[in-house]
Amino acid sequence: MELVDTTPYRLGDVDRAIGAFQAELGDDGVVTDPEHLKATRDPYTYVESEQFDPSAMVMPESVEQVQAIVRIANETGTPLWTWSQGRNVTYGGPATRVKGSVIVNLRKMNRVLEVNEDLAYAVVEPGVRWFDLYDALEAAGGRCWTSIPDLGWGSVIANATEYGRGYTPMGDHPENLIGQEVVLPTGELMRTGFGALPDSVGRYVYKHGFGPRLDGLFYQSGNGIIVNSGFWLQRRPEKYAVVWLSFRGDDALVQVVDTMREALLEKNIHNHPVIMRGTTLDSDGNTTFSTDQDAWLTRFAVYGREGVVDATLKALHDQFDVIPSLEWAREVVYDGTTREGLPSHDDRVMAGIPDMDILDLFQQVYGPPGAHLDFSPTGRMIGREVLETARLIQEGYEEVGAPFFSGLMISPRNVLHVSSAFYDVKDEAQTRKVYENYTRMVDVMAARGQQVYRTHLQHQDHVQSKLSFNDHIQRRVAESIKDTLDPNGILQPGKAGIWAKRFREDRGEG
Repeated sequence: MELVDTTPYRLGDVDRAIGAFQAELGDDGVVTDPEHLKATRDPYTYVESEQFDPSAMVMPESVEQVQAIVRIANETGTPLWTWSQGRNVTYGGPATRVKGSVIVNLRKMNRVLEVNEDLAYAVVEPGVRWFDLYDALEAAGGRCWTSIPDLGWGSVIANATEYGRGYTPMGDHPENLIGQEVVLPTGELMRTGFGALPDSVGRYVYKHGFGPRLDGLFYQSGNGIIVNSGFWLQRRPEKYAVVWLSFRGDDALVQVVDTMREALLEKNIHNHPVIMRGTTLDSDGNTTFSTDQDAWLTRFAVYGREGVVDATLKALHDQFDVIPSLEWAREVVYDGTTREGLPSHDDRVMAGIPDMDILDLFQQVYGPPGAHLDFSPTGRMIGREVLETARLIQEGYEEVGAPFFSGLMISPRNVLHVSSAFYDVKDEAQTRKVYENYTRMVDVMAARGQQVYRTHLQHQDHVQSKLSFNDHIQRRVAESIKDTLDPNGILQPGKAGIWAKRFREDRGEG
């Protein structure tokens, strides 16, 4: 199932690189068995596809080993593709963009290096999962919570650098990273922000540093490998309230979106809420798919001391009760020290307690592995615009007859329209149809001035092509930075549609 270019890229002397990797890491640190490497394939593409198979996988355990791997790659011209847990499954998972690349698997670098409860931050390596960070915070005393995404198996650093989102007040994960330590494509080690000052006391508490802020160079890019970073946390609240509202119809959606915007701007809603279409809710707050596409749910939370939570809930009732057809489906107040026995995934995720329960929901359509392709354009937090975008996305799925789930991830000014097309990975024709329809939907959204915020590796070039202002100057600047930092073009070729010079030449782009 070929959906991207099949350019015969130059891979360098991969065999010599593998020998050098084995000498550096030992045989246990290098995987070359093709059967074992199949586990690195995109889990949600057609099961027989060999399109992105790597040549090998290396598994460093230290910063020094990462530096050695990068230096060997430079000496041999071998492209590297890096991942921390490889769990970003709806966007390609662990698969490489260029077939034959060597995967750098950072799972063994999985230490929580520090938890500072007074200043509410942790320092983590790239292999640290949300499960690991949660356990470390509880062991440290439980005064701090982390925001988490829906699935707890992913990497904290990788999720944040992919612009991941969670559901607590600290849910904008890229904004929580601070004080990165990065192995550059040349093998040199750099610290961002005030980490550049030896023995800095401000490294994990002051974001902006001095001079140009370089942290963003390492988000969704191949400009370096983050080997550790600070991550900001929130203080455990005395109480928190989990609220579900249900409503029906387009007019109610418009009113709910506009009301939520005002509640967020006034800081009456404290977290990053979601609005879900086509789901139902049981008495414990568990969701399941429904065929009723006119049914909507929204979920949000309030945090603080008991009096603050009570007063804020009253204010929210005053704001939302004027909307016809809206019902308060569920409202539960928990103690901030309660970490066991919460009845639903949604209650837990808004308290920073990781689980894997949502995979069960995704497997309802075609069974394991619950294959789905997420389409996630951004939009403005204006009710009528949200409705128009939702209708267009629904039409896009109806075009191919794909069942889908829609969840709007909300912030005060922006909406991420996260929708999932479900399909059977054993059916090549159906899989191809869903992927090709995705391309068409990117075009439809771009024509409205809306862009997806992250995408599957098969669509990264196409999504990048839509950023065309002033003859694609943003891409050209990114390529110039790439060529400076990565002169041999060895790290993450094609990530986010940015290619080093050697690969642009292979593609006939000069």
